[in-house]
Amino acid sequence: MMKAVSKALALLALTASTFASAQDYQDTTPYVVDSAKYPYTLYPSNTQLDDKTPWETQVLPFNPSSTYTPPEQDAVVQGESQMLNAPVYLDMNDGMRHLQYGQKTIPEATTQNVPPPTETVPTQDPSGLRSAGLGAALTGPITKSYQRTELFGNNIFGAGYNVSAAITATPATSTTEKKQEAFTEGRVHGTAFNIPKELVRGRATVCGQQGGCNSGSAALYAMSSMIWSTNLTGNFATTPINWSRSFFSVSKTFMVGPVPLTVKASLTGGVTMRVNGQVNPLLAAVTGTVGGFANVVASAAVNVAIASFGVTGSLQLINASVAPQASLDWGLCMASWQLKAPLNLNALSGTLTGFVKIKLLFFNKTWNVIIANWSGIVRNLVLYNASGTLSASGC
Repeated sequence: MMKAVSKALALLALTASTFASAQDYQDTTPYVVDSAKYPYTLYPSNTQLDDKTPWETQVLPFNPSSTYTPPEQDAVVQGESQMLNAPVYLDMNDGMRHLQYGQKTIPEATTQNVPPPTETVPTQDPSGLRSAGLGAALTGPITKSYQRTELFGNNIFGAGYNVSAAITATPATSTTEKKQEAFTEGRVHGTAFNIPKELVRGRATVCGQQGGCNSGSAALYAMSSMIWSTNLTGNFATTPINWSRSFFSVSKTFMVGPVPLTVKASLTGGVTMRVNGQVNPLLAAVTGTVGGFANVVASAAVNVAIASFGVTGSLQLINASVAPQASLDWGLCMASWQLKAPLNLNALSGTLTGFVKIKLLFFNKTWNVIIANWSGIVRNLVLYNASGTLSASGC
C-alpha cells in the first residue's frame, strides 16, 4: 500500500510541474458588435486616438484644431448624451465630463446555444438472458450501462459534464469462473471563445473473479493528461485528491466602440476525486466522485493609445461534481446490480464587460460591451438510479 501511495505522490509531483503553465489559444475571428457604426478596424501600433476620435453628434463638427467655447462644449456633450442615451458623470480623475455608453449586448452574452442533453439507459431485455421458466437466465456476458452528457452556454462561454456507469456480468464456463466488473467515469468540460476543452476526467474500474482478477484501478486526468492513479483492492477508499491549477487561456478581439479590444480569458480552478468500494470474487462495487471547477479571469490589451481600457466583472464557468456508482453482487444463483448517477452543478454565473475610454477634446467617453451576463445554472439531483437482478444459468 505504501508503495502505491508513494508512486501516486511521485506521479502527482511530476505532472504538477508539467502543468505549471496553462496552454494558450487564440480565436482569430474578431467579434464586431455593431458593424454599421463601429466596423472592424486595424490601426498601426500605438496609434493615438485620444483627441483624434470624433464625437457622433451633429450639433457641431469635430475639429481637433478648433477651440470650443463653454456653451459650445455644453451643446456637444448634451447632444452626444441625448443621441446615445448615455448618462453624463463627472470624471474624478481629471474633472472632465464623462459619457458612459453601453453598446448592444452581444446575443451570446445571455443566450444558450447548445444541443439538448443525450442519455443512454440500460436495455430491458439484454441479449445475454434467455427464458427460464419464472425468470431469465444469464447465458453470456451482459452489460448494463448508463451515460449522460449535458452542455450549457454557447461558443463564447460554455460548460458541461459527462457521467458514465456500467457493470458487466460474465457467466462461468468449463474453464473459467464467473466474473463481475464495474466501471464509473465523470468528466467536466469548459468552453471559452470557441475553444472547448475537457477540463477534468476521473475513471475507476474493478473486476472480481475467483482465481482471476480481484482488483482495479482509478485515474484522474486534467486537460486530457493523467495526473494521478492508484490500484484498488479489497475494501478501498482512496485519499481525496484536491488540486488547484490553471487549465487554459484564450484570446479574442472584440470591437468596443472604435477600438479593437483583445480580451484574454484564463480558466483557473481545480480538480477533485475520491474513490471507494469493494472488490472480491463475488462483488465488484465502485463509486468514483469526480469534480472540477473553473472561473474565468479576464484581462485586456489594445495596440492604440487611449485614456484607459479593461475588463470588469467575474464569471464562474462551472463547479460540478458527479458521483457515478456501479455495483454487481453475484452470489451462487443471483446477480444483483445497481447503477446510480448523482450530480451537483453550478455553472455560468456572473458578468464580464469590456470597456474602452477615449478623450474627445473636452470630455471623456467610455464604450461598454457586455461579453457575458449569466444568472447561474444549478443542478442538484440524482440523474439515474436503477437496480435489478440476473439469474445464473442452471439455478
